[in-house]
Amino acid sequence: MWNKAQERFRTRSLIATIVLIIAAVIGSLFYVIYIRSYTRQRSYLELKTSTEETIEAIEGEFRASRNMLRLTARIISSSNDSLHSLKTNSYMTTGQVTSTISDIAILTPENKVIRISGSDLDATGVLDFDSLKEKGEHISTLQRDLDTPEVNTLRIFAPIRRRGETIAFIYGTVLPTDILSSWVPNIYDGNAAVSVVERETGVFIIDGNGRELKTIEEADVQINSISTDSSFTEAIRNGERGYAIGKDSVTGKDRYYCFLPMNIAKWEIIVSVPERDVYAAVRPVHTYLYVYLFLTAIGLVIYFLYIIHITTGSLVGIERRANMDALTGLQNRNRYEYFCSHLQQGTDGLACIYFDVNGLHELNNTQGHLAGDNMLKTVAKLIVEEFGENNTYRIGGDEFVSFRYERDESLVRKDLAKVVQAIEDNGYHVAHGLAMATPDKKLLTVIKTAEEEMYENKRKYYESIGKEMRG
Repeated sequence: MWNKAQERFRTRSLIATIVLIIAAVIGSLFYVIYIRSYTRQRSYLELKTSTEETIEAIEGEFRASRNMLRLTARIISSSNDSLHSLKTNSYMTTGQVTSTISDIAILTPENKVIRISGSDLDATGVLDFDSLKEKGEHISTLQRDLDTPEVNTLRIFAPIRRRGETIAFIYGTVLPTDILSSWVPNIYDGNAAVSVVERETGVFIIDGNGRELKTIEEADVQINSISTDSSFTEAIRNGERGYAIGKDSVTGKDRYYCFLPMNIAKWEIIVSVPERDVYAAVRPVHTYLYVYLFLTAIGLVIYFLYIIHITTGSLVGIERRANMDALTGLQNRNRYEYFCSHLQQGTDGLACIYFDVNGLHELNNTQGHLAGDNMLKTVAKLIVEEFGENNTYRIGGDEFVSFRYERDESLVRKDLAKVVQAIEDNGYHVAHGLAMATPDKKLLTVIKTAEEEMYENKRKYYESIGKEMRG
């Protein structure tokens, strides 16, 4: 009787153990699948973040150079000096010293190029004043260099106007190779390839693989999978956002692509990275998981529960850090972009208020970064007191954006004036802009309008104090 009871106990224990082991193995397999998916998404996010970092770096340099050319064009426009005068030449020389572009020149209506040094050049066949006049201020596509025709360059054009008429263009020349070597941040330890495609033509204007002037179709990128419904070439030309996996035509190995539209022009940036670099940070995790599958059933269960515990805590911490600005406690740019992506169509009565702190750079240089941090925290506090913590974002070093639902623009401007006055009472100053949404106006358009008003406000402020506005 006792032996039978023991046998039944052993059988039941064996069955329970087998069931426990099977359950642990199945659970472990599901967990491995989850971790692989999670790390894949994290790797994609890192690729996207690196691509956005590259966009910010390139656009920041273009924006700084464009602002410098605008300022130089305004100085020349406001003077009565001849375009060939020494003063005009000195304005261009000063601009080149303070910029990251390789050459600055002036194009006249006769398609003559006035350079800082040397005789004038005839740009006929390369540059056409009349067509440039129709475009106004812009960044060109690839164009032949006037001195070295086999070299292709980008040019940033700003009009010189007198008495309401465009009399010439000042332009800065940028070499694509300089952009790749000096403007692109060092992502993935230099193993990433950066390309910029002009969406309308599909032409590579910047390319780490030396395919400038080729089209995206001619590049014959072998794509195996893509995150959009369009093909790779269609996605690039349509200005879509997404990821793709394809074969490197030279090595035959997989490369991961992230493509995003740029704001500085109708361009699409493509960052491609070898698979080994995309997963370099998470590859040890995969190895440990494979080893983990061979552990005992009890070890699997314990390890599984432990990982669930630490993963949950990590996810909460990651989400909090990802959405909050550490200095001011406001929602950061990640949260701002999430808001914008989920409210693309403007809502009637939505007001966008754009702030930019004036004098942060000077304060950091003269009194130290602690003083600059106190400035930002004070400005953030005063903005939040009026527009609310849930509606305010710190989107850059000295830039803040707030939103409010209010149909009466005058009321919003009245509240904005109170905030500006409170900031000035604390010894600081902000440039500001306001725009109201309508049912047919996209949110990004509203934000851009507010930003443009802010830049105009900033320009007037620096003009009033007799200083040059920083880009």
